[in-house]
Amino acid sequence: MVSTRVALALIAVGAHACGGGETGQPPAQMDPRPFALGFTDFPHARSLEAIEAALGVIRADADLIVMHFDDGVPWEQAAAGSPYPAPYQADLDRRARSQPPGHVRYLALTPISFERDRLAPRRGGGGSEPLHPPWDAYGFDDPAVVAAFTAHCERMIATFSPDYVAYGIEVNMLRTLAPEKWPAFVHLAAQVYPRLKAAHPTLPVFLTFQVDFLHESPEVQPAAIREVLPFTDLVAASSYPYVGQPDPRALRADHFDALAALAPGKAFTVAETAWPGEDVTAPYPAFIPATEETQRLYLERLLSDAARLRAAFVCWFFTRDYDAWWDEELRDLPIAPLLRLWKDTGLYRGDGTARPARDVWRSWLARPRG
Repeated sequence: MVSTRVALALIAVGAHACGGGETGQPPAQMDPRPFALGFTDFPHARSLEAIEAALGVIRADADLIVMHFDDGVPWEQAAAGSPYPAPYQADLDRRARSQPPGHVRYLALTPISFERDRLAPRRGGGGSEPLHPPWDAYGFDDPAVVAAFTAHCERMIATFSPDYVAYGIEVNMLRTLAPEKWPAFVHLAAQVYPRLKAAHPTLPVFLTFQVDFLHESPEVQPAAIREVLPFTDLVAASSYPYVGQPDPRALRADHFDALAALAPGKAFTVAETAWPGEDVTAPYPAFIPATEETQRLYLERLLSDAARLRAAFVCWFFTRDYDAWWDEELRDLPIAPLLRLWKDTGLYRGDGTARPARDVWRSWLARPRG
């Protein structure tokens, strides 16, 4: 099953952003929407133009910007309170400056690795690096890890001034992929959450949960999620359901409701999701049929469910298909089979033209928030 591992891979290769657009028709009935709508700033190519293209879409087609960091933690520097690697800090500063005024800001951080099965790697100046001793022997519950990750969260909050912050991404995947490490993560959450809330009492601080894993393992996942519910302000969903069900009309009726129902007293949100507008083919090891129509149908279902569940925000992960980056570089990486899974999930095609789902998105964006 999938996760935002593509995001880490893209950052590790090295950049951020996407692009384009015309105007859609507003809905006939302007019912309010409870949620903000937005994207991450990841690019469709490794270029300054692609970075600006993504930001252009976010300015025109969103009222939410998502800063998603899934590529490791500068553990030593966070622990020592010393400067982060200069290229990394420069990129953080650039991305912080790029946030459009007036947009809702969602910052996503995690101490869990790209593979969702161990401690996050070291974040160096050029991307993800292997952990150095003694960090390579630490577990999630080591006091040094808890202190350093808390300090990292604080530094990132100060940099981005978010309206929402996740301190763990798709955390329930760890319970399935490395169950022996799950108790240590629960300990970390129990330590980090109250420290962040004490420092930022009005800031929503939360964990995100992979919905597709929840449905795949009903014998263990609900209990695991309930273990960390005391340490999250929101119930935040991540879902890429086309991997298991390529027809959005056949998704189970409680696809998102099942997660929300685990904590009916907490606000629900969609931290990340997407659906391809083209078939998923090789080098992904299985063929997944997809069309622009199934993408549109999924988006309609997603936003309808989000409205009914009174979601705080909805993040569609990529603005634009990363065809250019794929052709130039990504297709030759060892991780290319995984990267292929998300290549065509933009609301804009690789050439920058809009898909029909983009007009559905804009019709909801035109509704007043309320």
